[in-house]
Amino acid sequence: MAKPLRILSLGWGVQSWTLAAMVALKELPPIDYAVHADTTHEHEATYAHAKKWTPWLEEHGVRVVTVKANRPDVVRKDWDASTLIPAFTLEQRTYQTGQLRRQCTHNWKIMPVRRFIRSILENPKPGSVEMWLGISFDECQRIRDSGVGYIINHYPLAEQRITRAACIAWLEAHSLDAPPKSACTFCPYKSLESWRRLKRRGGHDWQEALAVDNSIRNKRADAGHILYVHPARIPLEEAVKIPEDVGAHQLGFFEEEQPCDSGFCMT
Repeated sequence: MAKPLRILSLGWGVQSWTLAAMVALKELPPIDYAVHADTTHEHEATYAHAKKWTPWLEEHGVRVVTVKANRPDVVRKDWDASTLIPAFTLEQRTYQTGQLRRQCTHNWKIMPVRRFIRSILENPKPGSVEMWLGISFDECQRIRDSGVGYIINHYPLAEQRITRAACIAWLEAHSLDAPPKSACTFCPYKSLESWRRLKRRGGHDWQEALAVDNSIRNKRADAGHILYVHPARIPLEEAVKIPEDVGAHQLGFFEEEQPCDSGFCMT
């Protein structure tokens, strides 16, 4: 049987970046490609980290490929205004709450990577791709099969019982930057504290989150639902309060948000 194509799903968060760096420094076996599925909606700090460290990976023999969805729009007008993100819903008459089905990961991350694979392997056979995913040992609950026969998922960090904290320690020991968490600016799965950090930083990331929140508001109004990116189910600008809003400054307690470091967020 031919050697499987070995691909690292590179989300540019702590865990997947650690895997890529371990390959570069020969602490893990070589891979054929490190593939980054760019949603086009990552935080500016993630793009800055990728820009800085991609040349280093390439110099160390790791081929980095960036792929994108054909349509990275949050709302697909040609799909009868289908909203791809798992927005929070509020029923206008009964005030019942809910959440839309998440479609963004499949459309923006999984499918672009699979299209890339098929551009190399026209007729992939069962087990012909070994997909490395950056899930650490402390996230074992996120481990699962690929869902397709030709891709076998592997989790080198979890298999070696390496935690996210250990990844950061390893990066520091090798004088490599520890990146911020990888996630879309408007991801509804953000923790409340991460929303506050986003607003405090301001700039493009916060403005994009506000724009998306406003753009989805009435996309399901015909079905009686109002949409929001924040679990409070009110406009994001109103939902996220920080001391600076009233001219004060206070350091918050930092909660952990749901990571998307593997490149296949929450899968």
